[in-house]
Amino acid sequence: MDWIRAFTAKPYPPREALGLIWRNLAGASFRNSEGLRFVPRQTRLNDIEPRITLGFGGDVMSMFGKALVFDPAVANFFLPCDKVLLNFEGVITERRQISPDQKHTRPILQALDGLAARSKLVLSLANNHTGDFGEVECRQSLALLREEGFTAFGLTESPCIDLGERLRVVTGTRWSNREGQHLAWLKDPAQWVRPGAFNLLYPHWGYELEVYPRRDVAAQMTQWLAAFDAVVGHHSHTPQPINVQRGGDGLLRLAAYSMGDLCFGMAYRNLPTFKYYAFGLIGRMTIGPLHTDPSRWAAGELTWSFVECRPLGRGQGFEVVLQDQIPLFASDAIAAPATAEPQAVSAD
Repeated sequence: MDWIRAFTAKPYPPREALGLIWRNLAGASFRNSEGLRFVPRQTRLNDIEPRITLGFGGDVMSMFGKALVFDPAVANFFLPCDKVLLNFEGVITERRQISPDQKHTRPILQALDGLAARSKLVLSLANNHTGDFGEVECRQSLALLREEGFTAFGLTESPCIDLGERLRVVTGTRWSNREGQHLAWLKDPAQWVRPGAFNLLYPHWGYELEVYPRRDVAAQMTQWLAAFDAVVGHHSHTPQPINVQRGGDGLLRLAAYSMGDLCFGMAYRNLPTFKYYAFGLIGRMTIGPLHTDPSRWAAGELTWSFVECRPLGRGQGFEVVLQDQIPLFASDAIAAPATAEPQAVSAD
């Protein structure tokens, strides 16, 4: 009965809730209404002088008491980064977990040490599970994260954060499984844009278990990129294409629809219900002034990779590793380096 109450508290309207149940039973949706592909794993967006390297990943999900480690190659990927942005899905609490609630326990903090130094990690709390245990537990978790040396934001009083003199990250959620009035919401994220800075939007949006964004989501991406220099999304639990769009000023902007899952304690790729939750994306991007106009900051070199959270063996926990290819995408879903430029579309 508790599980039924928890599931029916999902934030979607009835039709969407039925769609989510269907995708969990029948498999993820692969409908690609916009014909999107990934840009090459190494893509130059604009000609800049690099000042900041920002890393980013997707959902840090509940490990359900299982151990988590990161392969050294994943940590090395983020080594050049000044900051690494992640979506911290749920809160650290001792309260009982009722599926599909998401909670963390203290060992997740030590696990993240294997990814990057705590001084580099920036955790967004604006997501559909941060309200699962109420505002008090959420704020206690936020205080703990900060006491432990992590940077965390994404509540009503912190919809954005400045990670440098000229870098602002704005976050917000479109969904909450429980009462979430204490969360930053995606009502008008452009109000937090900082003039003269590089502005990145890190939204919790879209729909779960959809490998490609819907047409309305793609339209929203284009609208946001008229105000932001980059959008890096999360929530679908499956990675979605990393693309670029050209703005009216001629600059290329990053359009990453969803980074998928970074880690999940039920990521079993051989089980029908859970096999889609095993995969994600990580990326890093240089940011700095344009060589042609030093007063304007833009994105420079983009590097990305697939990741998989895979079980190490019975009772041994999970390991996050880099992957060249994952089962969700055919090899031709990634554009060849020579065709990266035609993938850019207008963001006007």
